[in-house]
Amino acid sequence: MREGEAVNTTALLVVDMLNDFFISKKGLPLAAGAEQLLQNCRKVVLSARSAGIPVVFVNDSFQRTEIPIDRHFKASGSPHAIEGTEEARVVKELSYDPDRDFVVGKKLYDGFYNTRLDSILREMEIKECVFAGVYTHCCVQHTVMGAFCRGYDTVVLRDCVSCADLKVQEYSLGYMKKYYLAQLVDADAWISGISSQATQSRG
Repeated sequence: MREGEAVNTTALLVVDMLNDFFISKKGLPLAAGAEQLLQNCRKVVLSARSAGIPVVFVNDSFQRTEIPIDRHFKASGSPHAIEGTEEARVVKELSYDPDRDFVVGKKLYDGFYNTRLDSILREMEIKECVFAGVYTHCCVQHTVMGAFCRGYDTVVLRDCVSCADLKVQEYSLGYMKKYYLAQLVDADAWISGISSQATQSRG
């Protein structure tokens, strides 16, 4: 951060928006409304970058040699996000920018567990984590828990997260609101808010 530059205390955390999770396979059903999810996530990622909000991709990341031994794969029933494969890349719709965006690899559902995510956020003086991604009831929810337990304020963009079962989706959103004090906000409302803040800071 340059001297005199304002600190942006919000980060956008994009969970598991990988090619592998947009291919229907055993144990990993497609999220409901996948096309709309991609469009909404693209909107918020581009808006975050425009507003100077850091984008952190929090992704499953496994070695090929982990396939026969990893408990995560045994639970899901399907190997995925194998390092070096096209399936493990961030979906092209989100236009991952290696010069601006951060990538944090994870082995379990919670993106904070045994990763550098917390350190990266604290180095940027982040106070609020805003969430988008898949699957709402699994990796998104557990990473929201990880943020809450470490003292971050949490916001879930409810039309930028999804899972295969809409009833499970609604339960998960309600759970995060009740137990992790997550604000549930629509993408357009969030974008409007950060655009207004950016305009005020420039003024």
